[in-house]
Amino acid sequence: MIHTISESAAYSLRTSSDAKRAYQERKRLQLGGTTLKEEDPAGTSITKNLKSELDEAHRIRMDAAGYKVGWSLAERLSKDKPRISKVIPDPLEVIKFICKDIWTAMYNKQVDNLRTNHRGIYVIQDHSYRAFLRVSVPKGYETEMDEICRKMVIFPSAVIRGALMNLGIQSIVSVEIAIPQCTFQIRTAITTPNPHTPPGIPNPVKQN
Repeated sequence: MIHTISESAAYSLRTSSDAKRAYQERKRLQLGGTTLKEEDPAGTSITKNLKSELDEAHRIRMDAAGYKVGWSLAERLSKDKPRISKVIPDPLEVIKFICKDIWTAMYNKQVDNLRTNHRGIYVIQDHSYRAFLRVSVPKGYETEMDEICRKMVIFPSAVIRGALMNLGIQSIVSVEIAIPQCTFQIRTAITTPNPHTPPGIPNPVKQN
């Protein structure tokens, strides 16, 4: 999924850049002027800007995909759960539902640990997060692997937020990675859900 979304984001950026260059060329011809290529011998600034834009486009698409999956799973799996109420949601019961039902639907296992301070903050841990099971970190490539892993956890973080929002709970999700373990900290607030309204633009996931 990460590869597919990255390619989609890259294509979108290329299309946008091509359109921008075409527009600038039309303006140049209309004005009868010339365009000068900005000097950047090493191409450093252009490369950094392109990578930053590509990373952001990837994050947005992965986040949106996870949010929609979480919303849909919560809608489908909560129908036969009498303890899950959208009218007056019990945050702890909803979090337990995510730890058991949604995690099992996604990874064929429940989360390994759930903690709460009973003041709206919950911490769930997956000691052997499925996406990390085959990840190895070659010596000297720690930074690159950390960047890849942080892209991988955008999706499950958004799944959590989407599921919670469908069940009437707004949330902010932070992630800590210690391969193969993944820890999600969830800050919650009760909201008023509208199951007839499709998910809106999700808030960005926070990563530590």
